Amino acid sequence: MKRLTIHLPSLPFLLAFLLPASPLLAEPPSDPAAMLSHPPAAQQPKATRLDDGQYAIGAIHVDQKQGELQVPGKVIRIKPPLEFLAVTQGGLKAYESMLELESDAFEFNLACIMLGLDAKGAQGAEHHFDPRLIEGAPVKIWVSWQRDGKIIRLPAARILGGKGAKSASEEWVYTGSSFSPKGKYMAAMDGALIGFVHDPASIIEHKQGLGLGDYGAIGDENNTIAPPVGTAITLIVKRVR
Repeated sequence: MKRLTIHLPSLPFLLAFLLPASPLLAEPPSDPAAMLSHPPAAQQPKATRLDDGQYAIGAIHVDQKQGELQVPGKVIRIKPPLEFLAVTQGGLKAYESMLELESDAFEFNLACIMLGLDAKGAQGAEHHFDPRLIEGAPVKIWVSWQRDGKIIRLPAARILGGKGAKSASEEWVYTGSSFSPKGKYMAAMDGALIGFVHDPASIIEHKQGLGLGDYGAIGDENNTIAPPVGTAITLIVKRVR
């Protein structure tokens, strides 16, 4: 199979034109380099074409025809408090996330963009625990793993556990994250990929929010639905038309 590596424009260029305007920063910063909180190797994610409409961005597989991406990771926490579904490897918010994915924030956001997700018109959280509804491009999220030789695949909110997740909706939206007042990309600063307590750093957020105003409501150390800590998983994000 022929592979073609696509060298994308510089990340500051992509961020300036593809990320939403943020209440934290009305315009992209005048110094694009100020946006970068990762070393140079992470500044320009590369999309390698695998087949018609299929690309690899690091460990992420993007299928444009199916409108979905898949990224490997592992379970790092099931007990409360949980505030994020997924973070980057070694992400700052790992201590309150269920999953750690094999991706940095720039790769994950680029993969979302290549699915056709658009942050235009998105209204992300203005602050942590923002009670407002989050607006953005709708997506569906699943988590899959192997148990006793069988593949289990469940909607993301279902595996979180805790009283705040028992009747949770599966309404997730892409916002693209935000810029800090100093012009840094917040998803990269915090390692926040997918959140549910309405945090400005998340690239994808839960529309209504989970556990808002009830700290520690999400997560359960006796969770029997979620895979155990250390389990290898695949996270799937699908575009909703």
